[in-house]
Amino acid sequence: MADRVRVQAAAKVNLHLRVYRRREDGYHGILSLFQAVSLVDSIVISSLKKSNTIEIDGDFDCPTEATTVYEAVRAYRAATGNRTGLAISVDKRIPAGAGLGGGSSDAAATLLGLEALLGGGLNPEALVGLGAGIGSDVPFFLGSGAAIVSGRGEAVDQIEARSDFSLVLAYPGFPMPTREAYALLDRRRPDDSAEPDPSSAALASAYRGEIPSWPFANSFEPVIGEARPSIVRAKAIMLEAGAAFSAMSGSGSAIFGVFEEGGEDQALERLRAEGCEAYAASPLARCMALD
Repeated sequence: MADRVRVQAAAKVNLHLRVYRRREDGYHGILSLFQAVSLVDSIVISSLKKSNTIEIDGDFDCPTEATTVYEAVRAYRAATGNRTGLAISVDKRIPAGAGLGGGSSDAAATLLGLEALLGGGLNPEALVGLGAGIGSDVPFFLGSGAAIVSGRGEAVDQIEARSDFSLVLAYPGFPMPTREAYALLDRRRPDDSAEPDPSSAALASAYRGEIPSWPFANSFEPVIGEARPSIVRAKAIMLEAGAAFSAMSGSGSAIFGVFEEGGEDQALERLRAEGCEAYAASPLARCMALD
């Protein structure tokens, strides 16, 4: 058995995100189209001789014990009883608080890596169940590179990912805490009945269609964009540079552009001149790469 594994944990963008009113359980329902992209965190997990040990190294925006990586280790140990000592190194590239799913992806990668390293006997369905207990988006990252996601984020209907476009991702330099974004949405959009409400089948069909005709939207974007004009500016730069489609991802603050016929370099240059962190990316067929 290997004593070390590495997992590449992909970011995601929400090509479409419809947020419904708050449910009785306190969560908001969603209907979303997720696409994994090639901006990745790299997670290396090594076994230690001393049992029960958890050593996690990485540049996080919270205490180590509050990270999704730590939560994933605890969940895995509770499910398997395996107390092997662990050293986990996380090379963070996905900005935190950007709506790109970095924390959820890191949790999924940790679960996948632990199973590969320790062989606890958990099948993919069991790993998905553990992931759902950590965060709503985690199950997506244990599957294919594109999916229709509903419920509170735990219901994942995988679809075949496209590969015939490229992306530019822009992080405007500030996080948008999810709780704050939902509170802002609830205050400024008391009635959601006027929002487009496509079916899952319609989303999947539109995804396969011509990109400039994508009918996708993000419920958060008008509200967050009003509060944060730099988001609106970044989207305008994407479109001016030739993006066939552009939107905010998740609850922000990242913006992405989808390109078919060039313009990525111009977008990257202009976004960086505006003070954004900007990344070139491509769509992925799978969220995780294990080696």
